[in-house]
Amino acid sequence: MPLSKHLRRLIDGMGKVEFSANTSPEPFARGFTHGFTIDFRDAAACDAYLMHEAHSRAGARLVAALEGGTDGLMVFNLEISA
Repeated sequence: MPLSKHLRRLIDGMGKVEFSANTSPEPFARGFTHGFTIDFRDAAACDAYLMHEAHSRAGARLVAALEGGTDGLMVFNLEISA
């Protein structure tokens, strides 16, 4: 089972997860070649995800796979109104 489906089963309010290579023609990627987004039902669901042990384990696996560890990672949250 893909990790994103596993996490969605464990964490209430975690929605769609999208993964993609960067396809922008602009030269502003600063070395980042891939990205992903996660939709959450609300801020409380995002907070629950951030505190969940499964998120911590998945994050550790991601950081271990990245060139430069956490230097190869950028994280930010966006609130998008409906």
